[in-house]
Amino acid sequence: MPARPETDTTPPSWGESLPRLAVKLVVLIAIVILSHYAIDFALSWAESLPAHSEARAERLILLAIFVAYALLIALPFVPGIEIAIALLVLRGPEFALPIYLATLGGLSLAFLAGRLVPIRSLKRFFLDLHIVRAAALVDRLGPMGPAQRVRELQRSLPRKHARIALRYRYVGLALLINMPGSGLIGGGGGICLMAGMSGVFSPRATLPTLALAVMPFPVLMWVAGTNGLMPWLPA
Repeated sequence: MPARPETDTTPPSWGESLPRLAVKLVVLIAIVILSHYAIDFALSWAESLPAHSEARAERLILLAIFVAYALLIALPFVPGIEIAIALLVLRGPEFALPIYLATLGGLSLAFLAGRLVPIRSLKRFFLDLHIVRAAALVDRLGPMGPAQRVRELQRSLPRKHARIALRYRYVGLALLINMPGSGLIGGGGGICLMAGMSGVFSPRATLPTLALAVMPFPVLMWVAGTNGLMPWLPA
């Protein structure tokens, strides 16, 4: 079969696209399942540690747990907030700062990984789904710089909403990450990955946005735990 021209936006037949979509779905499900097993293992590991331990080996184990947590929440559809709550319930406000740093590190990793993925890689995905207009938009955005992409999106999206959505896109990113049920649209890792792939979010503004976006929950748990407002948390 001759290679498709890069600018070709003719969708393949369902016979061609469905196997590719099925493989992507199976890989995604496998990642989510393995992530849950890894989460359970990490939590069981943390639960077995004595509280306030100063042993060097146990500090290394805790470091490994938080590194694993950061890597897990960088993945799409992994429920980061649920893992953070479980870790806080195990050790209370003592874990608030490490959870904050690990969450920020994981989401930043997802965003930076997304910036390494060419936006044109979305074209085949949209064509497999027969979303031709989105594939054509990716074609137009591919060779553009960030400012040009924003202007092109403003022209392509419904005029009533485009200016607000794009002008306040960093606020929107922060709200999406903290939105209840965000796991259904990819979780924090998936949202940050797509933000990086879009090319309209600069690292200079995105990383401080993420630092502020993930701050409320750990701060709330730390304040509540240290002041006895949540007696079920370990002191």
